[in-house]
Amino acid sequence: MTSTFDYKGFAQNLTKQAEEIIPNDIALQHKKEFLDRIYNFTYIAGEAFSKDDNIDSVDTAKMLTQIISEWTFHKYIDLLRSNIPSMYHESILQKLAYVAYEMAREAAIGKLSQDEMLKLVEVQLNKAYEKSCKQLLDNKQITQEIYNKAVTLSNVDMMPKASETKRFKTFYYTVSALFFALFVAGMNVFWYEYSHLDILNTVALVVLSMYMGFYIGVKNFSK
Repeated sequence: MTSTFDYKGFAQNLTKQAEEIIPNDIALQHKKEFLDRIYNFTYIAGEAFSKDDNIDSVDTAKMLTQIISEWTFHKYIDLLRSNIPSMYHESILQKLAYVAYEMAREAAIGKLSQDEMLKLVEVQLNKAYEKSCKQLLDNKQITQEIYNKAVTLSNVDMMPKASETKRFKTFYYTVSALFFALFVAGMNVFWYEYSHLDILNTVALVVLSMYMGFYIGVKNFSK
């Protein structure tokens, strides 16, 4: 029974994950309201799915809730970066959450595959997003420049690039740490009478320990 779905705890967990990967430019100015909205939309979606008799398992309810949570995350970032006035954010996100909810729910009931479900939600949600922005433009609530920016930006497409950059930086630091460790090992083998070798070994231990902490942190937070 989906009534056993702990949607509150699930919303808290997804919000925590969102906090770990929130882009720096968004966190700098909008972190609190951003995370509050992620939690609220995730909580509401989870509660709705937990009470839906057509959703046959907790796992399905979790998957559908996560879809809405993740799309709220991405499109909220697009709204903030496009400079659409904040007074319109809530109504747009509500429309998008409704579309995502209905599409995901119908896909689950229709027994579509997960890939088919995700594609359906993405297509319909992007249509709804562009329609919402177009309404603001037609009502002269935003400029053409802001509209163009809003429908062009896509955080969901930008995130893989950010992940690639993070992996490159991790590789660069790994190679640097490896060469430093080999250098210190060589000093101990070939220049073991060097007067400051103890200091060098201590520095190496500290640096490599810090690197391991950095490496583990990046691996955990980029999941």
